[in-house]
Amino acid sequence: DKHRPAEMSWFWTLLLGIGLFGGGVLAFLIASTRIVLPYDESHSGVTRADLLAINDKLLDFIQHDRITLAGTMLGLGVIYIALSWFGSRNGHHWAYKSIVVSAFVGFFSFFMFLGFGYFDPFHAFVTAIMFQFVAMSMHSHISPVKVRTLPELTNDADWQRSLWGQLMMVIHGLTLIVAGITISSFGITTVFIEDDLKFMETTYEEICTPHPMLLTLVAHDRATFGGMTLSTGLAVLMAGLWGFRRGNRWLWRALMSGGTLCYLMTLWVHWKVGYTSVLHLIPVYLGLAMLWTSGCLSYRHLCTVEFIDEKPRKS
Repeated sequence: DKHRPAEMSWFWTLLLGIGLFGGGVLAFLIASTRIVLPYDESHSGVTRADLLAINDKLLDFIQHDRITLAGTMLGLGVIYIALSWFGSRNGHHWAYKSIVVSAFVGFFSFFMFLGFGYFDPFHAFVTAIMFQFVAMSMHSHISPVKVRTLPELTNDADWQRSLWGQLMMVIHGLTLIVAGITISSFGITTVFIEDDLKFMETTYEEICTPHPMLLTLVAHDRATFGGMTLSTGLAVLMAGLWGFRRGNRWLWRALMSGGTLCYLMTLWVHWKVGYTSVLHLIPVYLGLAMLWTSGCLSYRHLCTVEFIDEKPRKS
């Protein structure tokens, strides 16, 4: 390639994926230890000790929201990294489009929680940095096609099973999109759902009336998580629509590893804090089941044939 990596779009989307994964690690470390940061306490007007005094399960509830968000960031980061390095770098333009569309929706979701009056300075800083990566990718060169798959000469059983796996992955992506929109809608309206209040054994009035700014803190987490879930759903949907081709083992590994990491972290934190309502966790179990059903059905088609290396032809 005559262009330096920094002149290529895949380089900047790769940095986006690495940054998102690193942000997920940092978010997990914070949520696993301190949980709330000093500016969270300053904005809400309550300290970490006050949160425990208001409700002994409130801090656990905030931790469950934030670790779930961290898991989603880690999973999406894995998918972005794979789409950049194995997809966009090799000239698969669908991979680049998947990242850009997904990322733009995530960036716009940043503004949802501003309706409650909470401006998260750290979140704003990270978003501004990440947005520059996407902007740079749009002003960089797109890689020419470097690989091709073997031609499909027969519709064998592996290919037929993979069609069902592809359908399941598309449904999985659409489900995540609906979940992201639903979570975001709660984040900018009622914030708490009935299961949340049952878990904390309290009422909306007992939590929010004495501490109105506390609602904005929880709304911020909900809106951010909803936006991140929506972005993940778009990336999964487009990868399912365009990337299920024979030999794309890298895509299979990215979707399975990123998705499983996200779901297992979500289940782990719910079990850790005791938020084990069956109704609340059914979507998580169903999502994990859809992911692995798709993976099992498409494994042989995607993973048993390698790419054939082929240099771009000169025009």
